[in-house]
Amino acid sequence: MSEETNIEPDVKQESVTQDAHNVPLTRLNEVITERNDLRDQMKAFTTKEEDQRRTKLQEEEKWQELNSELVKEVDSYKGYKDKWEDMDARLRETALSRLPESKREKFSSVDTDVLLNIVEEFSEVEKQNPPDRKGTVPEGTPADWVSMPEDQRRSNWQAILDSYIKR
Repeated sequence: MSEETNIEPDVKQESVTQDAHNVPLTRLNEVITERNDLRDQMKAFTTKEEDQRRTKLQEEEKWQELNSELVKEVDSYKGYKDKWEDMDARLRETALSRLPESKREKFSSVDTDVLLNIVEEFSEVEKQNPPDRKGTVPEGTPADWVSMPEDQRRSNWQAILDSYIKR
């Protein structure tokens, strides 16, 4: 009795192949945090180096050179300043338009963050739930049910019964 039977499993098993490009998630996270730390260190180093260079120029009293560099730096930020002021103005305008007209002038000089909070409070006050009418039974007794047509009597039969139960 040397019968050999090959039992094949019902479940197909996929062969796990490790590709050379597959990286475990933990290792990927480590590399990303390391890269971010190095990026932060690089920024800190460049700002420190720039500050040292400026202090050196101040010590050497090269004011004109230092002034020209700072003017260039300020000019590079002007675009961002204009963009921010435009966004702030649009935000204020939309917030003021949501206020009642009697309050707009009063709150027009308030800081934008405070204005947004005020508008939020006003909008919360204005929100009211509609009255709940679902499932309510009309008050009052139905008309004379004896003289009522049969189809109306059938559709209002529960109201007719309820009117007699309440008595």
